[in-house]
Amino acid sequence: MPRSIPSTNINIGLFLSRSKRSKSSRIAPERGGPSDNHHLLAYQIPFVSLRGLVKALAFRVVSLYALVAQWWSARPTVLFNIEFDHGDVLEGYVIPDGFSDVSQIAVFDRDDNLGVFPCDQLRPAVVSSGRHETGRVGFRLDSDKIPHLGYRSRLSIREAKTGVLVYRRAQIDSPVQKKVFRLETQLFPMRKFDESCGDFFQYRLDSIERFGHETSQQAFHMTFMESVYLSGRLLMKNYENYLANGFQGVVLLHNPYYEMGLRIFLLKRMATMALPFLGPRDQMILKPAAEYFADANLEDADALKRLLKRAPGKVTGVLRSPMTRQFAATSFEQTVTRRDAAPAIDLLSRFSVIGHVDDLIAFQRTLSSVLEIPVSDEVLPARHAQLDRLASTLSTLNIAELLLEEDLIFDHYVRRAIKFAALSTQDTHAKSKEN
Repeated sequence: MPRSIPSTNINIGLFLSRSKRSKSSRIAPERGGPSDNHHLLAYQIPFVSLRGLVKALAFRVVSLYALVAQWWSARPTVLFNIEFDHGDVLEGYVIPDGFSDVSQIAVFDRDDNLGVFPCDQLRPAVVSSGRHETGRVGFRLDSDKIPHLGYRSRLSIREAKTGVLVYRRAQIDSPVQKKVFRLETQLFPMRKFDESCGDFFQYRLDSIERFGHETSQQAFHMTFMESVYLSGRLLMKNYENYLANGFQGVVLLHNPYYEMGLRIFLLKRMATMALPFLGPRDQMILKPAAEYFADANLEDADALKRLLKRAPGKVTGVLRSPMTRQFAATSFEQTVTRRDAAPAIDLLSRFSVIGHVDDLIAFQRTLSSVLEIPVSDEVLPARHAQLDRLASTLSTLNIAELLLEEDLIFDHYVRRAIKFAALSTQDTHAKSKEN
């Protein structure tokens, strides 16, 4: 499998045709591609009086405002950076979430807590930009505050309130001198994988979507360090410029039905227990779906079919083609259509390592080659029999297929493109050996 799927080597037009037909296409990968036997749905639009329409719109605006306010207050946004590290003196800044808050940093040497220090250094630009009331967001560490600071090779600094890693010195003697971002495409993150790979880099921050858009962007701007590993379930349209400015993208794609089954399984569990890997925004968005699937019988195909058919918009929005949305949408409220498959694949082609769960060995081999690090079998995602059964059941339901229509198109043509690129690479290697 090649290290990447560059857009210059893969002609997307070979695999995607922009049909102007109004009829939807039903994806049947097991038969080799799309077919035109999808069931068309007819919708009846009831008459609504002008007064009723105004009331409905007003209610929606108020509800939307309350939702945005709740999300804004829940997100733990932190802006930070390191300005220099001269060994015996180190400076940086941490801008807290609250306009008048006093930020603090917690300093560690390996697992030893060396203390909590206020950020009391003035940064006038922060005041002029309206980011903070006093501008006292900078910090300065020296040997007076941290004895033997210059000799602490495993020093790390975190924002005291959120625990976000602000800076750390290299944890190994020769860290990988690359900037890598791994796009998470599953609701359940690959924690072991990130821990294993991220330890080869100086800076590492996992699941960055938990900290909000601004903090996620800040992580891409760690200009002081050239060894950075980030991972997160982000909407890539908002971050695609970083793939052209120093970051190498890594992504492992999953079967759409399996991902839907995983989401439903996690939503059912979320109704009775907290899922610590979800941030405040995700918990708020997923809450209606979790309540809806709380009593779902995942072993009963007919019951599952009824639930999916009757699901309200807040529930179907969580399940509807999440993978395509990650590559084509700029907001979680934005819906995607079949026309988004081509631009989604185009954005995917800018990643340096593209793998599919159907061939984990190729993904493992390619990632090890590109990053020049060992990738253990133990950190690769394992398949679960219960989820396999659930995915198999979902694949027989027309309503599940309708919800996943864009993802099924995306997955079908991406797997075809990967196979095409792999065969082309094999032919090139064979010809080079002959010569």
